[in-house]
Amino acid sequence: EKERCLMIDYGLSAEQKILVKLARKIGEEYIKPCALLWDEEEVYDPTPIKALAQADLFSLCIPKEYGGLGWGLFEMCLVVEEISRFCAGVSTTYAASFLGAYPLLLFGNKAQKEKYLPQIAKGSLCAFALTEPQAGSDAFAIKTTAKKEGDYYVLNGMKQWITNGGIADIYIVIAITDPAKGARGASAFIVEKDDPGFSVGKKEK
Repeated sequence: EKERCLMIDYGLSAEQKILVKLARKIGEEYIKPCALLWDEEEVYDPTPIKALAQADLFSLCIPKEYGGLGWGLFEMCLVVEEISRFCAGVSTTYAASFLGAYPLLLFGNKAQKEKYLPQIAKGSLCAFALTEPQAGSDAFAIKTTAKKEGDYYVLNGMKQWITNGGIADIYIVIAITDPAKGARGASAFIVEKDDPGFSVGKKEK
């Protein structure tokens, strides 16, 4: 008997099907024509990210009280899947922004959520900054420190291979606050791109 192609129907709702069509339309119009050129020239073009933001696709996982649509990870995965058909780089930029946003969603206090989540819902990019030159797969070999001085923490260290590094507006930076606790002595800090002392190094090839 000849081999057969089997299709899986995930039973998407009408709204989810519209979401998939919207993401595919953005891919066709804003990503497909330039994706190869972006790879060859190793450049970041904000055009597709702005298109995704204008279509409210950055607000998918953000709760409604913070200006989002209040949907979940499944809907975000549907968008990532569609964008990936056209460019893995653009889809990674989009998905990694949620990686940076989720610590805020899960553990941010009320003031932090009120300040940052509406920005993210409108398209501000996030980055999750954990990895360092000597701390890749061994994530808790990080050396970046955070020491409290008065009402503030002062961070010192270097991160590397950070997706959205240099183009993100908001960074979640993991730093050691209590070396005696080992891996449990790490804390997450919100760093904005214009904060004093923050700088971006060379672009990875």
